[in-house]
Amino acid sequence: MTPKDLPQDLVFFERGWLSSNTVLLRGDDPVVIDSGHTSHAKLLASLIQHRLGPQAPTKLINTHLHSDHCGGNAHLLDIWPQLDTWVPQRVLNATNMWDEHRLTFADLGQHCPRFKAQSPLEAGQTLLLNKRVWEIHDGPGHDADSVLLFAPHERILISADALWENGFGVLFDALQNLSGFDQQEKTLDLIESLNPQWVLPGHGGPFNDIKSAITRARGRLAHWRHEPQSHAQHAAHVLIKFHLMVRQSIAVAHLLQWAQEVRLLQRIHQDFHGEDTFDTWFMHRIESLCLKKALRMKQGHVIDV
Repeated sequence: MTPKDLPQDLVFFERGWLSSNTVLLRGDDPVVIDSGHTSHAKLLASLIQHRLGPQAPTKLINTHLHSDHCGGNAHLLDIWPQLDTWVPQRVLNATNMWDEHRLTFADLGQHCPRFKAQSPLEAGQTLLLNKRVWEIHDGPGHDADSVLLFAPHERILISADALWENGFGVLFDALQNLSGFDQQEKTLDLIESLNPQWVLPGHGGPFNDIKSAITRARGRLAHWRHEPQSHAQHAAHVLIKFHLMVRQSIAVAHLLQWAQEVRLLQRIHQDFHGEDTFDTWFMHRIESLCLKKALRMKQGHVIDV
């Protein structure tokens, strides 16, 4: 649903948590921004077709390459092979070589159907999309290569996972290098300096109380900077829950096998919980998620709730 105060040519598709939100810019050359998860790709295509009718989108822009933001690319490209696909400049080559470690899919234990990209998104660049100028800004913290899109005339920010109404995404940068906390702070500073009137986030609804959202985000950042182990545990829970949202139900033995191959889970265990075996630590994470009623156990299977 798109708030009435936003331009009528801008359509905001708020999606469930397995997929990111999608923005559709209507006009002479329709643009799709972020395509969600592969599981929901057919639904997104039908939503786009419903809004555009016989018209076809011409550009597909990705704020960053996590599977919940770009997993629908391959399906959209099957339908509209002429789509000019844009990704952040630093991952353009990795995308076309399909380096799953550089693109983090393998390290996060996620799957994304392969696609190719033609055009780079570079910080400092401006794009003219349907007579509206959009600035491209770096937005690291959640993802080192993420970009933000800002329309200065109407002060609309497409923030991806750098800022939600109640927080932001896991700071994967910080799990590789503690400077990720600093990167997120710089991104919040940037958003504050842009002074948007509306933020269209990667998850959750659009919002216009930007000051309150940034205050909440800074509070979360301060907590995680002070307690990096808490942030790491949260990240582990997010990776596990995401996998269960995809699988719905999985045998404990198969879930353990998956986890043992996820580099980021291995790193979190080694950096913060090395006193336990990996399997013991991982099962504690499952128990914790069950207590939070995010998962449940039944007859040797872990089931999404």
